[in-house]
Amino acid sequence: MGLNILVAERTDTSQQGDSRNSIGKTSVIKILRYLLGGDLPPEFKASELTDHTFTATLALPAKDGDRDDEVTVTRAVSPTTRVQVSGWSITGNSTDIHVDEWRELLSHNIFRIPSDATRPTAGQLWSQLIRTFFNNPIKGHQSEADWESGVKIGFMLGLSPEILGKAGDVDRLTKQGKAIRAAVREGAITHLSLDESAIRAQLATARRHRDRAQGDLRGFKVDEQYADHQQEADKLSASIQKLNDEALALLRRSREIDEAIADEVETSEQDELTAKLSRVYAEIGLVLPNTVSRRYDEVRAFHESVVRNRRSFLEQELNSIRTRLEAIHSERSSLDNQRSQIMLLLNETVALDTFLSLQRDLAKKESDVADLERRLEAANSISTISDTIKLRTAELVASVRTELNERNDSLVESISLFGELGAEIYTDREASLLISPTPKGLLGVEPRISGDASVGVRSVETFILDIVCAIAAIKAGRAPRILVHDSHLFDAIDGRQVASCLNIGARLAEQHNFQYIVTLNSDFLATVELQSDGAFDADPYILDTRLTDETDAGGLFGFRFD
Repeated sequence: MGLNILVAERTDTSQQGDSRNSIGKTSVIKILRYLLGGDLPPEFKASELTDHTFTATLALPAKDGDRDDEVTVTRAVSPTTRVQVSGWSITGNSTDIHVDEWRELLSHNIFRIPSDATRPTAGQLWSQLIRTFFNNPIKGHQSEADWESGVKIGFMLGLSPEILGKAGDVDRLTKQGKAIRAAVREGAITHLSLDESAIRAQLATARRHRDRAQGDLRGFKVDEQYADHQQEADKLSASIQKLNDEALALLRRSREIDEAIADEVETSEQDELTAKLSRVYAEIGLVLPNTVSRRYDEVRAFHESVVRNRRSFLEQELNSIRTRLEAIHSERSSLDNQRSQIMLLLNETVALDTFLSLQRDLAKKESDVADLERRLEAANSISTISDTIKLRTAELVASVRTELNERNDSLVESISLFGELGAEIYTDREASLLISPTPKGLLGVEPRISGDASVGVRSVETFILDIVCAIAAIKAGRAPRILVHDSHLFDAIDGRQVASCLNIGARLAEQHNFQYIVTLNSDFLATVELQSDGAFDADPYILDTRLTDETDAGGLFGFRFD
């Protein structure tokens, strides 16, 4: 335990083009992260490392919790999904396990993250304890969300991850609301509208049509022989129409016969005609000869015979017509009665296919109603999402504030330690660790050192925060006893402040029994010692294993690769 410095030495024989950036200081940290369940760094995908494996020996808590096991962890560059673990009582006889299972084991047994807490993850906590990202003190990588950073730092400081993690729900709800509103405004979701009043009006109309269809359907009786009855009714109608046409023709013929009979000249009229003819002849002094008179009588007798015969024929035809008309009337009445009975049956029932069609139509109307109800519910949810977010945010702010009050003693200890360390590094600046709920319900953590916000000062804020969080997490049983800083953290810090940081790291690592690992370049370390005026001596902390740029074999991997 204590401070351990991995040095990358620049040798007298190294050339101007040689660079210690390629000999493995940062790679050591990335390998450690990879062995502890992280993703394979892109540069490790080089062909030279395809068949390579990494191994580390770690002290991990034993199953009984009273001691540590010496655990060997091995993970190959390929495949990345398997991890070999030996010597850990928690895994038993299992040595080859999936990387997801390895992460779960670390999450529950090293960090003791509650099973119902989705944040922080073991990877996020490793990113705070084994840093490779230095642009923001509270973030482990660039894409880490603010609420995730708050949960991670809060967890290390002893706060409830379940309470802090609710900020994720509010964050997702806020993003979903914005995305849905944007999609609706841009027409990406064509069936969705935010106009609740218009949807309600459409829904009322759809329900009315559905209810009417339901009522009509309930009053229908299904006649499976409906089509046969319809066909019979059509036949009867055709027969009645045929009889009507025949009767019309007979009536027309009857009128013609009546007119023909009326036109026939009666015998009395013929006698009068003969007398008129005789008078005419007499008046002109002419007397009809007997032969003419006799001849005229014969013609008249013949004509009367023809008229009688024609009249008899017409009367017989007229009687036949009247008899047929009576028969037609009787037959038509019978057919009409039959048709009336069938039409009554048709009016009281519907055909099966018609009934099924009406059922399909009703189903369509019910579907329309259901769709409008869903759309109204969605529009209502979207319209009220802002109120929901405000309500949940207010509840979350209150919960986080209550949690801070309940954990006040431990928080004050961490806040005080941050201030003390800041005063030790900068005698002319004031250091503060600000912790409070934000208006959005996130846990706001801001490490602050007064004065100019230079990169060097920001790096010191990161150093102090990491030290404070590591000590608080170790005390709470929520972190392993390790903290690792790459040399990049100290690049922009003045040598005297770096010496103070290293002294602090060495002292607190011994005091709280954790391992503080730092990678530094040899010339930078020499400058730190020089500028500290003897306040810092690196020799007791430098590891025997050193990286060098003297030869290709002096690097971490024993060779150079692009």
